[in-house]
Amino acid sequence: MMVGNRIGRSSQGARLVVAAASGASLWFAAFAKAQDYEGQLYPPMNAPLEAIFEQGRNLSFATMLLAVTVALTLGNGFRRMDWRSASLYIAAVNVFLLFKLFLYGNTGIFLQGTFAIFVQMLVFVVCAAGYERESFRQRSYMPHVVQTIYVFALLFVSCNMYVYFYFPGSSIVLSSSRFFGITANPQHLAMSCALCVPALLYCVVRYGMKSIVGTLAVTIMACVLFIEYHSGSRLGFFSTIICIILACRFFLDRRRFVYVIILGALAMPVLYVSLYDSIADLIRSRFVEGRTDTRSEYWASGWDQFIRNPLLGGEPSGDPPKYYFTVSSWISAAYSGGMIALLLLFLFLFSAIGYIFRINKLRDLRSMEQEYADLYISAIALILTVSVFEAVFLGVFSAHTMMVYLYVAGAGTLVGASKRLVYAPRRQFIDADRLRAGRQ
Repeated sequence: MMVGNRIGRSSQGARLVVAAASGASLWFAAFAKAQDYEGQLYPPMNAPLEAIFEQGRNLSFATMLLAVTVALTLGNGFRRMDWRSASLYIAAVNVFLLFKLFLYGNTGIFLQGTFAIFVQMLVFVVCAAGYERESFRQRSYMPHVVQTIYVFALLFVSCNMYVYFYFPGSSIVLSSSRFFGITANPQHLAMSCALCVPALLYCVVRYGMKSIVGTLAVTIMACVLFIEYHSGSRLGFFSTIICIILACRFFLDRRRFVYVIILGALAMPVLYVSLYDSIADLIRSRFVEGRTDTRSEYWASGWDQFIRNPLLGGEPSGDPPKYYFTVSSWISAAYSGGMIALLLLFLFLFSAIGYIFRINKLRDLRSMEQEYADLYISAIALILTVSVFEAVFLGVFSAHTMMVYLYVAGAGTLVGASKRLVYAPRRQFIDADRLRAGRQ
């Protein structure tokens, strides 16, 4: 019994270390992207932050290696089937684009980038799959995916709030007053914050607002809304609002839900008459005025490039050659990787949609907690929505891409583990019948 308790404590400690290291690596990766299109760093902040800016990639890589080492030595090890994840398609797209950059003269990126993607897959797919499977079996554990996102959200959001108040000149675009924080641009900041919301909402629903975990999650989400608004990202802000509204149904039974609808119907006219001008001006000043419709122009130019080079995509630009993923994972993959990259993303799309349907079906069978199922349904739905407008799938040291790996790996593991749990009693029953028949 004593040995079993030691092994259990060791395994739980390893899970916490791996989750903390994984969350920290996502945070460091956000610093690695804090450069403009010419590769120049944004205005300085203070010495500790500047050190992280300079060493962001190395720190992210080091914490990922720490997570892998701990998982191998203190964890449950790796299994071959944990590699069977839809995240592999996204990794394959990024490796293919790295190979194209190598062919066009960026010789220093392919081997390093491919090895970095391999380590990221170990941390955010293979390790995550093993620990998430353990979380599903031990219902008392907080899911590993939630732990990792929780650590990242705490570090990422608090750091951006600190930067907003103490270094506005180094974190806000003066011409448009849009906040980009420690990242490369406001869209990147808003996208990373929005991807934290499903895991934070799970903490609120699962552990309650009166718990320390739930209270801190609510606080982080309030800061996320603050950051989304000041980033000026319509996609990030309204995606966060929609996720929160959908999660509210867990707090309301049918009777209270009807009361809220009636109260809202009575209150909306009053609010409309009394606050319309101020709210309309607030929305217009942040999300409408001074905004040009460049997204459709990028889509059109990207599609034209794809039409000219449909098989392999267009050539990179710059010295050394680079691809700039600004809008839409699908358009960016089409013009930079052609049909090959687009086909891989379509395979990911079909797999991710399959995860949604399977998890929803298993939830209807009540083989898992509803909030656990809705965590992954909402996360994948959010990822697919964001991918239409932002390049959420593309990049090597990109926090948003690694978060996609993590969510998708957790969803795939949940599908596999819950299917075995659902069908196990029936198989045991059939085997027992055969055994009794053989004895007769």
